Amino acid sequence: MPVRALAVLSLLLMAGACAAPQTGTFTPAPIVPVVSLDAAAEAQDPTAPFTLSVVDGILEEVNVTSDRSETIEGAFSEDLTSWTSDGILDAGSTHTVVAKAVSTDGTVTQFEQQFTTEARESSGFEVADVTPVVDGEEVGVGAPIIVTFTEDAPDRAAVERLLLVESEKGHEGAWNWISDNQVIYRTKEYWEPHQTVTFTADFEGEHLGDDVWGGEDYDAEMVIGESQISHVDLDAHTMTVEIDGEVAKELPISGGSGAEWEYYTATGVHLVMEKFADKTMVSPGREEGDEGYYSTDVKWATRINSTGEFVHGAPWNGSLGSANLSHGCVNASDADAKWFYEIAQRGDPVDVVGSPREMPWNNGWGFWILSFDEWKEGSAL
Repeated sequence: MPVRALAVLSLLLMAGACAAPQTGTFTPAPIVPVVSLDAAAEAQDPTAPFTLSVVDGILEEVNVTSDRSETIEGAFSEDLTSWTSDGILDAGSTHTVVAKAVSTDGTVTQFEQQFTTEARESSGFEVADVTPVVDGEEVGVGAPIIVTFTEDAPDRAAVERLLLVESEKGHEGAWNWISDNQVIYRTKEYWEPHQTVTFTADFEGEHLGDDVWGGEDYDAEMVIGESQISHVDLDAHTMTVEIDGEVAKELPISGGSGAEWEYYTATGVHLVMEKFADKTMVSPGREEGDEGYYSTDVKWATRINSTGEFVHGAPWNGSLGSANLSHGCVNASDADAKWFYEIAQRGDPVDVVGSPREMPWNNGWGFWILSFDEWKEGSAL
C-alpha cells in the first residue's frame, strides 16, 4: 500500500476512535388503561351490586342502562379507579355498561360490555283497574286517573316511580296515595280538551320493595273530550254550563234548602261521576218510618259526589230559579236535566258556590277541593 494511503487510513481510524457515539430518539410505550367488569356474563343477581375497575388509569365516565330504558346509578371510588352500582337492578334485563378510562400519559380506553340479570317471578303485584278509562268513552277536563292495585304496595315510592302519565298537549300533575293499594293522579290545572292521555305502569321485572317483584306492564289511554265546566250559584239559583269556553246554557235550578245541615248543597268543585236515566233518591241515614224519610223516583240523574248529590229532574219543584228547596241535590226541570245528562262526561267539573257547607276533598271525586300544593303532599316521592 502506498505511504500516502496508509497515512489517510491512520487518520480515519484515529478520528473514529475519538468521535462521540451516535444517539437516536427514544419513544416509551403508551400506558394503556385496562378496564374490567365483575358482573356475571349471564344471570347476574339483580339484588347484588357490580363493580367496574381500571388498572393503569382512572375512570372518567361510566354509563349503565338497561333495555327497559332505565339508567343505573352508582358511585366512583375516591381514587377513581372503580365504580360500583347502587340499588337493585331490573330483573330479567340486559344491561349495557359503557365507560371511558384514561392513563397518566393521556391514553384513552373506551369500554363497552353487556350482561343479563336473573329473571324474578312476579309476586302478583299488578294494576287491577284504572278509572275512568273505558274504550270509546270521552272524559271531562277535571278527570283524575284512579289506579287500583291487586295488593298493597310494599314501597309506595318504588311503585310511584314506575307510573308514567303523558299527554299530547302537555301538563303538570302529581300522585296522591289514598291507601296502600290505590293512588290517584290529578293535574295542576284542568286538562287541555280534545287530546289523549296515556298511563303506563312499568312493573315487569321491577323490585317494588320487600320481596315483591312486579308483574306485567300495564298501559291505558284516556281520551279528554270537550271542556264542559258548570258553575252552580246557589244564591242566584242558576247553573251555567260552559263548553269549550263558551256559555252553552244557563239552567234555572234549586239547590239544597239547608233545613238540616246535610240538606245544604256542598260548596266546592265536584266532578261528574256517573249518571242514571232513572234513579230512586232515598234519604241518607234514615229508614222508612223515620222522621224525614223519603224515597223519590227521579229522571236524568247525574251524580256529582258520593254522598248523594246529583243534578236531576224535579218537575215538582216550583222554585226553580228562585229558591233553594231540595234535600241537597241540584234540581232542574226534566228538560234541562235531560240536556245536562246527555252531554255530561265523567270528570266534568261542577263548581258550586253559595253554601256554608264545604265538600270534603275525599267525598267522591272532590280532588279539586285541594290546592295543588296540598295535593302533592300525598305523593310518596
